[in-house]
Amino acid sequence: MKKDRKWFWVLIALAAVIVVWIFIKWFNSGVVPVKTAAVVRGPIQEIVSSDGIVNAPVYNLGTKMGGRIAVWHAKEGDMVKKGQLLCEFDSYEQARNDFERTRELFKEDAASQQQFDAAKTIFENSRIVSPNDGMVSRRYYEEGETVVPGSPAIQVVNYSNPWVEGQIDEVDISKVKIGDIASITSDDLPDRTFTGEVYWIAPVAELRKVGGRVKIDEESYVFPCKARFIGEHSEMKVNMSVNIDIATDSKPNAMLIPREALLSKDDTAYVFEIRKGHSYQTQVGIGIRSFTSVEAASGVNEGDTLAVSNLAKLQDKGRIKIER
Repeated sequence: MKKDRKWFWVLIALAAVIVVWIFIKWFNSGVVPVKTAAVVRGPIQEIVSSDGIVNAPVYNLGTKMGGRIAVWHAKEGDMVKKGQLLCEFDSYEQARNDFERTRELFKEDAASQQQFDAAKTIFENSRIVSPNDGMVSRRYYEEGETVVPGSPAIQVVNYSNPWVEGQIDEVDISKVKIGDIASITSDDLPDRTFTGEVYWIAPVAELRKVGGRVKIDEESYVFPCKARFIGEHSEMKVNMSVNIDIATDSKPNAMLIPREALLSKDDTAYVFEIRKGHSYQTQVGIGIRSFTSVEAASGVNEGDTLAVSNLAKLQDKGRIKIER
């Protein structure tokens, strides 16, 4: 009898444990685990981003007449000055002597304008002169080889005045203006950030280019823009791919919410505020945006706690559990 009573109470206790376990599972079935962050005050800077390339004045130099190269006066990597003689063709000495003699005769009215112009043209086509300061980036021919008329024999790049070219999405173009400061980075130089200033924005949109060419399946329109470098930029090379982040607006003491806390529905932005174990859907007014934060122009206060995870599972006045 006592043994039967003992088993009776064991079964009762076991049933009670099962009931409690089922109740706990049921009670917690609607609880959503979330991570949270607080609304804070601080500075924010709005950024418009674009991919881009580095460009600079590039001079592909040759002559209309071509000719056989007699002497190179500059090699690849040399820094050259505007007006510096880079190359002589085998006709150079004769052409120079003829031009100098014709020039003297022209001064004495012993040669016509036509003769003077012809001698000058032949002389100018017997050599290659640098049109600007720069670096010799490539020689296409060696001494003794014949340059094809009209084709480049040498390339000079003026690295003292490079710029970056970007493509601004049409949804962002109204935010960008002349004089905006840009941060310029490259995957090739991960530890460096260069500074630029926007000085030109195209007045007409065009199709987005990838690798310098319009993609056949690309239908989005962009506005090309250019930014000149400010400060040291010697590591930036022509056609280097870069990332351009243009600062378009800033506020020193804005109400900030994390981007992860923001949801939008029917053109309305809202967050889930966390209070006493529940989530409350709260509409917010949005100001400027940065990569990590959004300005809350209305709807929340400093110190409010917001959900930043599992937002899709949350409901207004739903129960939550804060994860650490």
